[in-house]
Amino acid sequence: MKKLILFLSWLFFIPTIYAQNSNDYFVTTVTFPNDYVIGDYIEFATAAPVASGASAYYEVSIAYIRNSVAAAATHIVSSTHSNSARWQEAGRVNNNVYTSGGVNFTIDHNPGTKAFRIRAINTLGVVTAPLLVNIKIRSINLNTSFVTTNIVGQETNPVNLLPMTNDWDLIVGNTFTSTAGILAIKAISNGNVGIGTATPSEKLAVNGTIRAKEIKVDADPWPDYVFHDDYALLPLDSLEQFVKTNKHLPKITPAPQVDKEGIALGELNRQLLQKVEELTLYLIDQNKQIRDLQSEVNTLKSSK
Repeated sequence: MKKLILFLSWLFFIPTIYAQNSNDYFVTTVTFPNDYVIGDYIEFATAAPVASGASAYYEVSIAYIRNSVAAAATHIVSSTHSNSARWQEAGRVNNNVYTSGGVNFTIDHNPGTKAFRIRAINTLGVVTAPLLVNIKIRSINLNTSFVTTNIVGQETNPVNLLPMTNDWDLIVGNTFTSTAGILAIKAISNGNVGIGTATPSEKLAVNGTIRAKEIKVDADPWPDYVFHDDYALLPLDSLEQFVKTNKHLPKITPAPQVDKEGIALGELNRQLLQKVEELTLYLIDQNKQIRDLQSEVNTLKSSK
């Protein structure tokens, strides 16, 4: 009897805890027809975050099986109290995919209305029956309620991405001691990423040394045009005068500019190769002149 009472207490204890967190969690299942197409969506919930909507920060996880396809993903949804009412696609922080073709669904959020929808972006898997998708929302900040909705439609227009955060820091250090942490990576709102710097001015800014086995850069146009027949090679006398006047080679970035702005590796390699190819043409021309002079010398010797 005691065991039965303990079992019943445990059985009914879980829903009680869950109910206490109902404002922070939302669980539902939506059904897509077996002939659904890309762009079909189901709007399934609306949230009510606190602080006039400024606390709208959620994890939205989905999971489904479609015969040969099983997949799950977690999306991050973030919005504030001043966003306009427009649908945007949430970013993913994990993606468990058991097929090589990708995923079937993504999550959209309307930052103005705080609504959520699931949208089809693929039709992978064998069609056998309507497709059930399990959805769970977890409010990371405070949320007063969720409202269940069931609005279906078709989105034919491109859906822009929803910002996951205004900026992001990765601070590392010894968590066992009181030593101050070190900023390892910083991503800011314009998409720039810094390593060891909080103010990245480029798409990737590194305050330190980079070690790599190989670095590939784009350098267009590649200077093989130097070997074209119409390429105007600067005469050596003019090249000498240019170097005396400017203290650097033509079309090579001067030292003061490099000191101030740095130089792109792709552009530097392009410039250097252009000079090597021009030097090759100079050497070929010099070799022709040497052979002609040697021929004249040989002719003069044989005439004596």
